[in-house]
Amino acid sequence: MNQSDKYHARHFSFQFLYSLMFKCACFLLFFIAGNAIAQNRDTTDFKPSDKDLVEVLLKVLHVKTKTATPKVGVLYFSVMPSTNSSIRGGKLILSSINAGFYLGEPKTTYISSVYFVPYTNLAQQYGFMSTQNLWTSNNLWNIPGDFKIQKLSPYSYGLGSSSPSTDQFVIDYNYIRMYITGNRKLRNYIYGGVGLNYDRHYDVKINPKPVQPNPFDSYAVGAGSSSFSSLGMTLNLLFDNRRNSINPDKGFYSTLVYRINPGFLGNDNVWTSLYVDARRYFRLPTEKRKIIALWAFYWGAYGNVPYLNLPGTGMEYNARSGRGYSLGRFRGKQMLYLESEYRFTFTSNGLFGGVLFANLQSLEEPITHQFNYVNPGAGFGARIKFNKASNINLDLDFGFGKDSFNFYINLGELF
Repeated sequence: MNQSDKYHARHFSFQFLYSLMFKCACFLLFFIAGNAIAQNRDTTDFKPSDKDLVEVLLKVLHVKTKTATPKVGVLYFSVMPSTNSSIRGGKLILSSINAGFYLGEPKTTYISSVYFVPYTNLAQQYGFMSTQNLWTSNNLWNIPGDFKIQKLSPYSYGLGSSSPSTDQFVIDYNYIRMYITGNRKLRNYIYGGVGLNYDRHYDVKINPKPVQPNPFDSYAVGAGSSSFSSLGMTLNLLFDNRRNSINPDKGFYSTLVYRINPGFLGNDNVWTSLYVDARRYFRLPTEKRKIIALWAFYWGAYGNVPYLNLPGTGMEYNARSGRGYSLGRFRGKQMLYLESEYRFTFTSNGLFGGVLFANLQSLEEPITHQFNYVNPGAGFGARIKFNKASNINLDLDFGFGKDSFNFYINLGELF
């Protein structure tokens, strides 16, 4: 190793160390803020006058129902066709299925939820996604998970927040993703745990293959026909005092996930990542439900990170960021994100409501390694209470970005 290489190696090590210390300090501040509001918890209880879509439809059909109360072991299902236009060619969701349930007494245990989403656009994209957020009795354990089998054909634009639309190209690939984490309660609402992450991209190709070098080939790392990140290990810290993560009324959530992908576990490339996420919910003192929700995260990847594992728009845990932009519109080794949303109901029974939202995202530039550009997004949406027992909404959102527009139909709030 020559002197120049030694200098860059030391420079990278110190830069990473300072960056890690700074993010950890920010996370400690999130925890302090969380402890300060630890008693500010929301509730999934509903008023007898509250209505939901299922109840209204059954009434129209003259089917008698009884008012349900939260119970252990009872499944609160919500099934709805939905769509998302943020993927090239649109994404027709065959069905979005949510199951909410309690694994312990509702008064002392948060509601657990599982989403199942099979989808296709009847052309080049199809797959199955499932996410879970489980809470055992008395919230002793939190077990989040993410499982995906997908064939994707998204647009990509290279690295950084300034990547122009003229650099657009298509990446075809198959993707298998399996993430599972176990978080054990340490004290009050603070949890610590470990996890295993598995990513495999295969049958990767640029379609059609351009004559000139594209950003994918130029990046080189993970630019072959397959990219394997097997059994990445994660260390996790969590603070969560929201009783209902499907549709929080108030409270605070923050998590830190540090991922290590060592070579001895069969990884094609050795790399690490740090993900720090914080969310805060304020319920305004009015009769109708009015909530201000704030969300921010930092996501950094270090080392020989494969192109398809880089941070990017809508590619974080749960894949909810960047309304108004296509999936993976911006990519980079580091990402900063901020979003705010105003949620409100039109009717006193909580059946109809709406949202206004705005977001900002910035990705590290590949040459300067700085956050030189910011890409804003904004939009509005409608809400219909689908199942009041789990407090889940049917969402219809319209998002606008720079020279882009997307619409979304989903079950459950995005954050």
